[in-house]
Amino acid sequence: MKVIVNGRFLLHRTTGVERYAREILLELDKLIKPGEVEMAIPPETKEIPDYKNIRVVRVGKLRNRLWEHISFPWYVRKRRGVSLNLCNVAPLSDPGIVAIHDMKIKAHPEYFSWKFRFWYEILFKNETSRAKKIITVSEFSKREIIKYYNVPEDIIVVIPNAWQHYERIGFDEKTLNKYGLEKEQYFFAMGSMEPNKNFKWIAEQARKMQNQIFAISGSINEKVFSDGLGFECPSNMKLLGFVSDEEAKTLMRDCKAFLFPSIYEGFGIPPLEAISAGARQVIVSDTEVMHEIFGNSVSYIDSNVYELDINSLKPIETDILSKYSWSMSSKIIFNVISDFLER
Repeated sequence: MKVIVNGRFLLHRTTGVERYAREILLELDKLIKPGEVEMAIPPETKEIPDYKNIRVVRVGKLRNRLWEHISFPWYVRKRRGVSLNLCNVAPLSDPGIVAIHDMKIKAHPEYFSWKFRFWYEILFKNETSRAKKIITVSEFSKREIIKYYNVPEDIIVVIPNAWQHYERIGFDEKTLNKYGLEKEQYFFAMGSMEPNKNFKWIAEQARKMQNQIFAISGSINEKVFSDGLGFECPSNMKLLGFVSDEEAKTLMRDCKAFLFPSIYEGFGIPPLEAISAGARQVIVSDTEVMHEIFGNSVSYIDSNVYELDINSLKPIETDILSKYSWSMSSKIIFNVISDFLER
């Protein structure tokens, strides 16, 4: 058999799950032989990855979701292959190998529109009952998948995120001027402005700390999330919107502290990125998964209590960076797909 990657993620702006797919495949490309793995992409794809050993093929005439559930699985069957789907969604007809990053739609359904919940319930039920293998990003997410869908433990493989993509990103020294910020005079948070990210906690801190600036980058998709932001932003809370990778890295390096008060995560890449960028302090929510990923390397806050004692923050322990690498993760995924490779 041949492993064929679902390349629909190339149509999307790069957030956490797309970053995972991109970086895993860049490293996997170094481990395989030519022809063992293909990537099928929709006809409207503008970006064509430059791989050495992964063959990229433009497939079919359908687009977007129809492509993913009709054209892509048709091509996989034609090639007598198994699909590798790294961004939560896999073809309904044959989910193959699928990465499910978290279970927030089950743990916090109130965050999502009913249409989104309905669609993902169909997808996840199908994937957890029929996938040849399930990949997830933390032991916490593995336990959550088992809890909600009663999946046999040996079907799930944990392959974590990493941070080395930040080594390829430079700094943009014009960033602070662009956003009206001063070095070490602002708190910074980054992420899609989903309800689970708990930016309401940051808004409450901003109200209590009127002499401090809180900057947040990200945007919200109101078609997916049910109640918009769900809070009003005080005047000292700056919503920066989408920022470039270079701007994000600079904002992390130059902030007073990087904030990540998320209520629910499968992994949480941004704090790891912030540590690698040189942030002075990183503050995360006191949750099971954050302790699994970051251990004693960061400071923790109760995301349900709107208090922040700046004087109690601990220095970052950068040794945590050695725990994660895309290279190590790609070796695990290589072992997962080896049974399906033509050797």
